[in-house]
Amino acid sequence: MTIFIHGKGMQYTLLLLSILLIPVATQASVVVTGTRVIYPADAREITVKLNNDGNSPSLIQSWIDNGDPKATPDVASSPFILTPPIARIDSQKGQTLRIRFAGDKTLPQDKESIFWLNVLELPPTVDNGKNKLKIAFRTRLKIFYRPVGLNDDVAKMAGQLEWRMVRNGNQMDLDCYNPGSYFVSLNSVHIENKSISLNMNNGLIAPKQHQHFKINTSASPGAKIKYATINDYGAVTAWESSLKN
Repeated sequence: MTIFIHGKGMQYTLLLLSILLIPVATQASVVVTGTRVIYPADAREITVKLNNDGNSPSLIQSWIDNGDPKATPDVASSPFILTPPIARIDSQKGQTLRIRFAGDKTLPQDKESIFWLNVLELPPTVDNGKNKLKIAFRTRLKIFYRPVGLNDDVAKMAGQLEWRMVRNGNQMDLDCYNPGSYFVSLNSVHIENKSISLNMNNGLIAPKQHQHFKINTSASPGAKIKYATINDYGAVTAWESSLKN
């Protein structure tokens, strides 16, 4: 059984390797520092810190994929080298993952590209008589590959999103256009004080791309849009805009 849990800027997967039919409190012991990873193109390597806050050692497996959440380590594809791919982290200890760009001439140089860091935690077996329960937690973090020479101010570009209503068959959708060179991660969106549903699929606006949101309300040009975005450091910033024609 696989259960997906969405968190701010991250995606968690709970894998029940075998099922024990009694109430069990489940919580990941290994914590990844940060909610996203920025890889500047001119960096020799970057590091990601893991900490085991639990009371038992944990075995972790890490890999990077190009966007397929079902990609296993043996088939996942990315232009990065990650070390160590497997590590044991003792209780209250840490581990540093090192990520190095191996090169990829097909990546655009005028905008960011996105990849995903996966950290799979395999805690010790919980033994309860004849029953055994193994619970594996997978954390997925965005990796933004940032080319050298992007001229946009990354701190301000999230405030430049363009919003308008567009027809989609018999209904009107809310369209968001990102004119910048950076990905924009939405934390919340309100149109005329009505909340718009966000998820891991529609909450990330790619550079120079549109994203549509299904809404249960109508709005005219000039209507107020209030939205919040998540910056490079995981902090939330509030913005205001209005619908365009």
